[in-house]
Amino acid sequence: MSKNIYFIRHPKTEAPPGVCYGITDVKPSAVSLEKAVLKVRNKMNGAAIDICYSSPLSRCTMLAESLVQDIMVVTSERIREINFGQWEMVPWTDIPEEEQREWGQDFINCKIHGGENFFDVQRRVLAFLDELVKTGHTNIMVVTHAGLLRALLAYLLEASPRKIFAMHIDYGDVICLEWHHSEYYKVKYL
Repeated sequence: MSKNIYFIRHPKTEAPPGVCYGITDVKPSAVSLEKAVLKVRNKMNGAAIDICYSSPLSRCTMLAESLVQDIMVVTSERIREINFGQWEMVPWTDIPEEEQREWGQDFINCKIHGGENFFDVQRRVLAFLDELVKTGHTNIMVVTHAGLLRALLAYLLEASPRKIFAMHIDYGDVICLEWHHSEYYKVKYL
């Protein structure tokens, strides 16, 4: 049975400019939430949704609840953003340059901040996808984060984790995964 899985990036947050954040629960402004709702609705073009999953962070749950008001939103820790450990909510200017340099040279594997790396996030999202495709739902919405989407796309497209960051994923963007089985699927940028 084929499925359409709509992966959506959350709205812009009210995080102070220049801070490092991932797992921290930073809300979107009312304006950015409304902008994302309109953008997603336009891109989804009236697609019917069976179920909606969301990262537990409010920047995702607020968008999910606004989009599917009559459908329960199921939250999952596996689709939350990366944990930057001791760097969470710290201005980049306060993070030691040598730590930033070490991380920048190998951000795919490095955990100098005490949190997660790219492959930790990728393992989480692939476990989530594995369960998702086994459900009986055929039109699924998933509201999540850009880092998680890049980790998923790197796997699905067999792309270099470093090069996948060249892909721009804006707030409110929608990526549809048309899933038939693990050897046949299509990725559509809506």
